[in-house]
Amino acid sequence: MIRRPPRSTLFPYTTLFRSIIGSEEAVPTLVVMLTETATSDMARYVLERIPGSAVEQALRKTLPKTSGKTKVGIINSLGRRRNTESAAALCSLIYDSEPMVAAAAVSALGRIAGAEATKALAEAKEQTSGKLRLLVLDAYLNCADQLVARGEQSGALAVYEQLYAAGEPVPIRIAALRGRVAAAPKKAGEIIVNVIEADDPVTQAVAIALVREVSGIGITEALAESLDKLSATGQVQLLSALADRGDQAALSAVVNATKSSEQSVRIAALDALAALGDASSVNLLAQVAAAAKGAEQKTARRSLDRLRGPKIDQTIIASISQAEPKVKIELIRSISRRNIYTAVKTLLKTAKDSDSKVRLASFKALKTIADRKDLPALVNLLADVQSGSVRNEAEGTIVAVANKIPDRNRRAEVILAKLASVKEVTGRCSLLSVLGKIADDSSLPAIRTALKDKNVEVKSAAIRALSEWPTGQPVADLLKVVRTSRNETHRVLALRGVVRLIGLDSRRPEKETIKMYRQAMSLASNVSEKKMVLSGLANIKSYAALQMAAAYLEQKALQQEAGMAVIKIAEATYLSHPQRTRDILEKVLRFGKNDSLRKRAQEMINKIKSL
Repeated sequence: MIRRPPRSTLFPYTTLFRSIIGSEEAVPTLVVMLTETATSDMARYVLERIPGSAVEQALRKTLPKTSGKTKVGIINSLGRRRNTESAAALCSLIYDSEPMVAAAAVSALGRIAGAEATKALAEAKEQTSGKLRLLVLDAYLNCADQLVARGEQSGALAVYEQLYAAGEPVPIRIAALRGRVAAAPKKAGEIIVNVIEADDPVTQAVAIALVREVSGIGITEALAESLDKLSATGQVQLLSALADRGDQAALSAVVNATKSSEQSVRIAALDALAALGDASSVNLLAQVAAAAKGAEQKTARRSLDRLRGPKIDQTIIASISQAEPKVKIELIRSISRRNIYTAVKTLLKTAKDSDSKVRLASFKALKTIADRKDLPALVNLLADVQSGSVRNEAEGTIVAVANKIPDRNRRAEVILAKLASVKEVTGRCSLLSVLGKIADDSSLPAIRTALKDKNVEVKSAAIRALSEWPTGQPVADLLKVVRTSRNETHRVLALRGVVRLIGLDSRRPEKETIKMYRQAMSLASNVSEKKMVLSGLANIKSYAALQMAAAYLEQKALQQEAGMAVIKIAEATYLSHPQRTRDILEKVLRFGKNDSLRKRAQEMINKIKSL
């Protein structure tokens, strides 16, 4: 047999169910429960959800019969139901001797927000103090908010203006200011401007923030007129807000602000031009970027790069021909940042400018925007470049553009064609350098031919080109130079290239790689060159390399480099050859003089012991 729960257990749930379906049958029973401490909260919870005036009448009737927390609870329930007829029962409680009752009454009246509640709070504003007055002000503010929601803007505005008065707490004034703007949208601009010009730092900042929320060209114009009347801090804030509005009606004022005596204002104005500027702003920003330094220059450059409009790019390109060198450089720099691909023809001209810095900037920009079709023109320019720094930049530009060609085997075509006709030494050297960096295998025959050139500089360029190759293919050519050249510079360059290239090909058999390092070591004519070989050997992770490096531990002049190579290689061999690796590390302890190397060798030995 299933036992039925006692009625006392079922009742709250039954009542709750009735509250959900909207029945008033439970009101009399719930009223009885209101005055009982144990059941008062549950009764209120249910009553608050039952529609109908009977509930408010019951709550008001019960209110005088209660005290303490129970009374506060009933007041809160009346507030949540927002019935204007309940205001009369709460007005006198604002001044109750029990603080929590007074506070609850104030809060409830703020929720009800009818005419009677609003009037009572207006009076209480003048008759209360301390924490209670703060609650009254907040409730009074809530009344105004409710009036706006009901469409009673004039009444709400009156309340907001009272609360905005000087002397009222800052949070209340700020909220009242926002309310004034919301309640009087047609006067929003006038209100904001007046507050901004009053130069009260706190309310001014709030008013400036509101600039972003109101619309209309007239408001923008009024705000712009106020700009130079503000403190530097106010101007910076307003300039930011005007930029966010995106209304070009403020452009003239913003341009004037770029001439301010205050750097912070100038920077804010330059930043605002990114959003508000047009083609007329191009030269201004370029001139500032050319003349200024630090944050001001950085901001002018950023804004020039971010300008948007149908004629911005055209204006940047058109302005270059008449600009002085420093301004010209800024315009060219922006072409690169903005990816103005239509400016290639102009940059090919400025790459021949009389000012070397302009030429340098031009090649830097061409590196970004030039395409494979522009390679012939770039190569022709390179052949005529004399300045070292510009030539290096031009070489880098040609390499970058050539690498945009998908077919790796066709990247050197234009350069090779030009090389065949260039007789001038500097030009030939530059073209060889480019071929080395592009590393198209089709250019190897031309570089090998250059190795036999009678001119020392051309030979040097060819050796460097082969030394920079991304594979070990030219090793034999460089080894031949090391063996046969009588020019010490060429020998050193070639040996350095050999050491680098040997370590590039990981597919080469280990024995062959070690053989090549032994060849390089035998060709090394002095200690410095031998150290160079050991530094390359250190990158080979094999036991054979470890043995070769260990062979030089007993040579005093090479002990440190040999020791470093041994320890580096040992990190890769100690697991596969633990005992033999340990034996060689022991030699570092015996012959090494460098304490740091000895310490590292001992640490490696300890690691092997722990295996």
